[in-house]
Amino acid sequence: MSEIATPFPEIGASTDPKQIPWIDSVVWSERTSSGGRVYEWLTRDHIRQVSWTTGSVSIHLHERSFLQKASQFFVIQAPFISIGQNVPL
Repeated sequence: MSEIATPFPEIGASTDPKQIPWIDSVVWSERTSSGGRVYEWLTRDHIRQVSWTTGSVSIHLHERSFLQKASQFFVIQAPFISIGQNVPL
């Protein structure tokens, strides 16, 4: 199973790392109880800016993102976080 349901369609989720747009996304991941990994990501289309401090990554949402109607930014704390080369810092 590589597709996983997420509460927001803008947030991608998969167990297959080949499906992730690594260069254009912020990706975070945790291990599942079965020992596998679930990857979740948000593409740069929804990101205004990313910043980080002490292991926490803040994703400031772009004003054109649907998610921005409910939130200003996300704070992510995960064992694995990757910030793609094309994501604004």
